[in-house]
Amino acid sequence: MGSPVRFAPAIAAVVAPEAPDDVRDLEELRTLVTVARRHRRDIGQRQIFFRIDDGPRVTLVFGQSFTLEVRPGTHRLRAHNTLMWKTVIFHVEAGEHLEFQLINRGGPLTFSVAALLGAAPLFLSIERRSVV
Repeated sequence: MGSPVRFAPAIAAVVAPEAPDDVRDLEELRTLVTVARRHRRDIGQRQIFFRIDDGPRVTLVFGQSFTLEVRPGTHRLRAHNTLMWKTVIFHVEAGEHLEFQLINRGGPLTFSVAALLGAAPLFLSIERRSVV
């Protein structure tokens, strides 16, 4: 019999292409939307339920926030406190971080009605601001 055939091990070199100098950090390209309940005018009662587009349904109580990464473009924020419903259509650019403050606020008769009946309607407000 002849001698066994020996194969030299294959040497594979993977060379990553060099990134151009002007490529921005990936963190800067993330597009984020934060929905929070921390406004000083919030009465601090009841939950607020919200959803961005067809994303997850989220429940916030006073002091909480929720951040979601979205694609750049136009989106819809729907929020309610089981009595008042609000819809906000907004546009977000690549790398932008928007924040929405959801506010459960009382009206002029809220405390009087609550004292008399034990419950009163709360009005829902949504304020938008861009986070730097």
